[in-house]
Amino acid sequence: MKAGWEDFDGIIDVRSPAEYAYSHIPNAINLPVLNDDEHSKIGTIYKQESPLKAKILGASIACKNISHILDSLPEDKKLQAVLNHKNKLLIYCARGGQRSEALYVILSHIGFRVKKLENGYKGYRQKVIEYFSTPMKHVFLTLCGHTGCGKTEIIQNQENWSIDLEALANHYGSSFGNVATAKRGQPTQKMFENMLFEEFCKKAGQKFLLIEAESRKLGKVSVPSSLFRSYQNHIIILVKSDLNARIQRITRMYQNISENDFFTAMEKIKPYVSKNIFCHVQALWENKDLSKIAEILISQYYDKVYRIPKYSHTITNDDLSKSTQEILEIKKHYETIYNKQFGATQMMSC
Repeated sequence: MKAGWEDFDGIIDVRSPAEYAYSHIPNAINLPVLNDDEHSKIGTIYKQESPLKAKILGASIACKNISHILDSLPEDKKLQAVLNHKNKLLIYCARGGQRSEALYVILSHIGFRVKKLENGYKGYRQKVIEYFSTPMKHVFLTLCGHTGCGKTEIIQNQENWSIDLEALANHYGSSFGNVATAKRGQPTQKMFENMLFEEFCKKAGQKFLLIEAESRKLGKVSVPSSLFRSYQNHIIILVKSDLNARIQRITRMYQNISENDFFTAMEKIKPYVSKNIFCHVQALWENKDLSKIAEILISQYYDKVYRIPKYSHTITNDDLSKSTQEILEIKKHYETIYNKQFGATQMMSC
């Protein structure tokens, strides 16, 4: 499966900064031909006064903004890296209309190799929606296991054939999971889906993919239903690990947690632990005894609330190289079965 822009060296989103910030094609850069206020003003004029008046004003402003972009080119190295005559560029706006046309016409006349994305971002989003509205074409090896067993480190170690849902959602998928959002926050639902779609496009040639058995919700974003159902019902691998190793992983992961984030998360789990345990953890926080806190939360909360699904394989993750080798052997086993049934050269279509 191809997303449609693998042959381009750069993708340019000419929509307003607010539109781009909300969601865009991953790896696209934003060169707005109308800023947020201008976009809003022209939209209002179009609806309330005159479409022609809006188009005339829009064209005037767009020309000025594009002129400013070109004037900035000699001093802007980042812009130079994209607007290079050697590059093949794809340009899009909301619907493939006048905003992308404005920049496309000027750049093409200058001599840049440019193309407009048919139907713009709206067309792209339709592709994403259609993809996640149909049954998944991959076979998933799904990792489950108690908190701190090292599922994430295995996923990241095998990034060439894995889907890292936590990284895409920028959330650890637990009561304390929003700690991951401290620097840049979570993506919007649409942006999460876009990034997920791009990951599947990159790995379209691989029938088997490794993924973690995440819950449907990862903070404020949701895993698409077709994907969630698929990895819950494929090859489930239980990952086990020694308690001390789990404590060390959790301590490393949350060593920089702020006091506010810590107590916000504790309020979430307060109904599920006894008052004595809750107060004990609060007291341990005063001494920043994160190892002991991790031990208590693992044994008295996480291990009790986590439901292990029905699994077909078990590995012990005390040595990452050995653990990944075991998973690769499991993958090879199912690849052999699949190839006997369907043929080694069968390709997936989009």
